[in-house]
Amino acid sequence: MKKLCYIMAFAGFFLSINSTVATSLPRGVTSKTFADPPNEFRLIQYKLNSQKRMDYSQWGIGGYMAFFYRDLYKQGAQGLERIGPLVDAAHASGQPVWLADDWGYPSGMAGGRVVAENPDFEVRSLVMLTQKGSGQKPISWSLPKNLHDIVSATLYPLKKGAIDLGAGTQLTPKRKTVSGKGITGPWELRVFARYTRSKNVQAQSTMPQFGHTGRYPDLMNRKAMGRFIANMHEPILKQIKDPGSKVQGFYCNEPNLMQTAWQTNEQYACTPWNDDLPTLFKKMHGYDLMDILSYLFEGNGIEARRARIHYRQTVAELLTDSFSRQIKTWCNKRGIKSSGHFLLNDYLPQHVQGYGDMMKFVSEFDVPALDIPIPNPDQFMSFRYQQSRFFSSVTAWEKGKETLMLLDPIIGGYGRVRLTPDLPLLINSVNMASFHGVNSFSSYLKLSSSPNVQGYSKDEYRWLNEYTGRITQVLRGAHRDAGVALYYPIAMFQADLLASRDRWRVINMQHTKRQNAWDNTEKVLLNGDIEYMIVHPEGLAEANIEQGRMIIGHGHYHTLIMPQIDIIPLMVVKKLREFQQAGGKVIWVEMVPRLSENKHHENTVKKAMAGVKLTKLKQLSAAIPKSYSSDFNLSFSPGSKSLAIARFRQDGKPIYLLVNREQKPITASVAGKGRVSLLDPSSGKISSVRLPAKLPMAGIRSLLLIPN
Repeated sequence: MKKLCYIMAFAGFFLSINSTVATSLPRGVTSKTFADPPNEFRLIQYKLNSQKRMDYSQWGIGGYMAFFYRDLYKQGAQGLERIGPLVDAAHASGQPVWLADDWGYPSGMAGGRVVAENPDFEVRSLVMLTQKGSGQKPISWSLPKNLHDIVSATLYPLKKGAIDLGAGTQLTPKRKTVSGKGITGPWELRVFARYTRSKNVQAQSTMPQFGHTGRYPDLMNRKAMGRFIANMHEPILKQIKDPGSKVQGFYCNEPNLMQTAWQTNEQYACTPWNDDLPTLFKKMHGYDLMDILSYLFEGNGIEARRARIHYRQTVAELLTDSFSRQIKTWCNKRGIKSSGHFLLNDYLPQHVQGYGDMMKFVSEFDVPALDIPIPNPDQFMSFRYQQSRFFSSVTAWEKGKETLMLLDPIIGGYGRVRLTPDLPLLINSVNMASFHGVNSFSSYLKLSSSPNVQGYSKDEYRWLNEYTGRITQVLRGAHRDAGVALYYPIAMFQADLLASRDRWRVINMQHTKRQNAWDNTEKVLLNGDIEYMIVHPEGLAEANIEQGRMIIGHGHYHTLIMPQIDIIPLMVVKKLREFQQAGGKVIWVEMVPRLSENKHHENTVKKAMAGVKLTKLKQLSAAIPKSYSSDFNLSFSPGSKSLAIARFRQDGKPIYLLVNREQKPITASVAGKGRVSLLDPSSGKISSVRLPAKLPMAGIRSLLLIPN
């Protein structure tokens, strides 16, 4: 009960303020709903069964994440019959239901049924093998037994020990052998083959926990993903009458390209492969993928880096169309939404390794989502909460209303030793995620105490649901009032990422310099109280320019930050020129690109970049004009290190979210004129405050201010 006493001690902190109910609240928010938030704004708790239905309401929980794989395939007809009544009962109680799309994770397997139906659907990598020789002697080469088949084989002359990529001779291999004749002088045979990823990837790591087969399909294979839908989405939805009115949609869990070594280093350097890649690559980029396969494995020059950008862009398009776009289309036709969270989303190298381009992939979900660790107090000030900003930026790009976050107690190195983080840790995570634009939360936190599990009291967990629900009902559907756009530098990571035999931590270490440059750029913006959102190159290229503003989705930006970019597409250069001519500002941080993503545009890009000056990172904050609209005219102290301020707009109304980042009480000084509505998520009270004012805030707590 000590944690609850800590909560209640501050619940009456604001009673000295005028308790007159304000009239400037967002649509749907009243004194009653703020005090007792509707279920749709409370936590979504994992599992839906009869026992959970009776139990969860006592804990203040709003809705359910339902896992029905076991009912479909482990219990026979009796299991199937449970699905519809459970969803109906939840709907009758006003409790939202999300449907998990697999048994365990990562999503895409249908518990292994997709590959069991058709082994050709199994995910495979492209690997490269080499053999050196000299002269015109016969060549006879056989594929190692653990490789599936040969995709391509080319004989290259060697010049000063390096292959001459432009002088290769294509050989015609059989499925597992290559034969031919050597060429004059030294040469190197390069064989590109497929490697089935049936071991040492993430999919096998969850077999003991969930009892699935670990056989993972190729998510770039549209037919395979059609069978995933047929084995999971269709039979579940078939049990629910009028699903569009009863369920939110389907939710996926860490689907990915499955190319990363998981337990130990892999024997081969691996990169994604699908037989449709060469055709799509030629369509998108105008040249032959088979000619540059070596660049997927080696090469630091511009030609190699450019080829890898094009390859990863093609992978991203094929993956997005097959998985996220296909599932979204299927769901929307049935009146429901698609959502899900993804693998290692806080590291930009993994945006490429797992997805080709994570922002593009996520943009085809109706409700972008993430799971991030719940940091301990010693990490409160240094933790990268801004990964939440990435997902709310996707929501803004696609003109969505909701960004969802899973409060995950296990990831981040915590494992199963801390299944019930103390309440202040959860409050901190809700605060900081909300600050970055999250407005919906889910959880699989263990509620009751058991051996090695501390648990929560029902009063504590009800309070957490109320606190969270008060913030989310005000901010759901709101849009950040950000005048600054931060360019997503995905091409830089696409250019640098090679086929790999390493585990994900090693891959990240290989890209530390670029990751740190990105992180440090965001830190400068956050420390400077600069309102910004992240924009994708495609969103930028398609933006409308109006009165000096770049309009991308919900965003209206007067300043664009280009962080450490050395290669840039011409379509972006042209849009930036249009933006600047209309009065917009472009800031090049630490670097000005002189290279184009397309070699035919090189001279045009160099000419356009001539005379452009860079800005040092330490000068960035001072170089940015006021980053929010003029009607956000309140000012606050102390500064952003202690008091984080987020500015949102809901139904045209300015809304301020104030977050005390300190673990001790502070006083927030608010300078301005007139009155504001003060909404206190800790107590559920709404009051009217005359400005200027000094507002006491308990440690790691938040307030909402709405000008009258």
